[in-house]
Amino acid sequence: MANTPKWNIRLRHEWLSTPLKKKRLKRCQKARIGLLDAEARKKKNEKPVAEPQA
Repeated sequence: MANTPKWNIRLRHEWLSTPLKKKRLKRCQKARIGLLDAEARKKKNEKPVAEPQA
């Protein structure tokens, strides 16, 4: 017996076109790999832009 998928190829490609959901990381995991530091640097570099009121 051939090992071929039994479901519709069109549906499979539609399913593959949707992006995967990002994995949720706990705070301690973020700290371990350095993401907390990166987020802090990113926030520090962001400057609020005040738009003139018309």
